[in-house]
Amino acid sequence: MRVRIFLPAAVALAAGSMLLVGCGPEDDDSGAAEQTSSAPVSSPSDDSAGAESPAASASAAGGGGAAAGDPVAVNKSFTDDVMGEKATVIKYVSGYQPSAAAKSKYSALADEQVVLVNVKVTASAKYYDSFGADSFYLTDTPNGIDQASTSILEDELKKAGYPPLDDAETGKTTTGWVAFTPGTELDHFVLRYKRLAATTSDGKDIPAKNFDTPLG
Repeated sequence: MRVRIFLPAAVALAAGSMLLVGCGPEDDDSGAAEQTSSAPVSSPSDDSAGAESPAASASAAGGGGAAAGDPVAVNKSFTDDVMGEKATVIKYVSGYQPSAAAKSKYSALADEQVVLVNVKVTASAKYYDSFGADSFYLTDTPNGIDQASTSILEDELKKAGYPPLDDAETGKTTTGWVAFTPGTELDHFVLRYKRLAATTSDGKDIPAKNFDTPLG
């Protein structure tokens, strides 16, 4: 189990760091065993950061001339009222073709497809926390295991006009793309946001919960 300890916002800013203590292997995709100790924030941050960057068109070249698939609009939102996190799933691309260089470097790409999801996220203004690509998975997979996001194609995706999603810090908003490499047998996509089990600084327990958004 991994335990993340978040400092109060004012203390964290002064110290310039966040404590992260590893206590052994992480649990499976349920997310229920990971606990976060979060301290309340005295004043919410501005929500104006992170304007959306335009994605490339369907014919845009990606890192060496690879063409991307057609973007499909989603425009679905969810809010975690307990933690205060918010997200809008804007669109997704299935069938993105990595460059020959990427396929050569990562041989597993030969048996996988690349799915890109464009999301706008707002981190909690209630607790000191961050919200980014690591919170998202593709679920409803044939093997029953949620597919975590990957960063192996970040440089290529930037060149192709798909800027990766940066972490949104407390109360801030960012927009970008999250990449997944599921097996080719997956032909429908459900994006999952995992709220991990947490304990606040005043001793309140927050249970784990999943928020699923069908794509398409």
